[in-house]
Amino acid sequence: MKREAISDVFVLNQEIHSIEHTDMFDQIRGSSIYEVIKIMDGVPLFAGEHIGRMKHSAALSGSAIPMNADEIITQIAMLVEHTQHKNINVKLVWSQSRGKDLFLTYFIRPEYPGRQAYLLGVHTILFQGERETPHMKTISSSFRERVREARKKSGAYEALLVNEVGYVTEGTRSNIFFLKEGKIYTPPAEAVLLGVTRRHVVEICETLEIEVREENLHQKELSELEGAFITGTTVDVLPIGSIDDRPIPSASEPRIQKIVACYAEGMKACVRQFKQQE
Repeated sequence: MKREAISDVFVLNQEIHSIEHTDMFDQIRGSSIYEVIKIMDGVPLFAGEHIGRMKHSAALSGSAIPMNADEIITQIAMLVEHTQHKNINVKLVWSQSRGKDLFLTYFIRPEYPGRQAYLLGVHTILFQGERETPHMKTISSSFRERVREARKKSGAYEALLVNEVGYVTEGTRSNIFFLKEGKIYTPPAEAVLLGVTRRHVVEICETLEIEVREENLHQKELSELEGAFITGTTVDVLPIGSIDDRPIPSASEPRIQKIVACYAEGMKACVRQFKQQE
């Protein structure tokens, strides 16, 4: 497994270890289950939902993570307290090696897009391919490497996956939403990795009385878009400025601006609630 921890320590099975003991990362298999959580002001945002998704991924693989949500949140708190990192991404990885459960918690370098990206939108590309098991978040490097090379070559922030019949299904590390004829379209839940941010955005749209349709859009329909955005742990709600060579004025679209603002307020509310319970 790639040794991607960036702080001087990590937590393994509720014990803090020096990052010098990186041999532990070599025991993590490619089929391991992982989750990434955003830390904001020292608080793991929507931690219960992320951990629930992680446990669901494990169940789909025929296994069960032995730690409960409180124990996992305690591991995160140990890392935050020891390092004093208050705004960062934390990665949770669960694996089994020689019959032993390994649960690692460590900080990773987040690819935050920067303020300009939210003002103008990011560049994306279409990429032929789809997840074999969309509801499982596992560590597999070959597909990610091919996507990373395609993004690097084109200067794109994200690649949008297109299946064999031409429908756009999801981002390689995000969920996608399209604005067309005043309605929000997002791929059906059963066909994509269900992001925590995605669920909150759907609820926000309902509050704002913006109709949401869980339908696939064909790549030929992209010329009809009024806007588009991606969602994810690192990016929150991020407008799309272009898909391939097609510009999209998403960042200035009023409905998308409202969704961005409501999600930002939701994160702040999560921090306040977490601190009140401490």
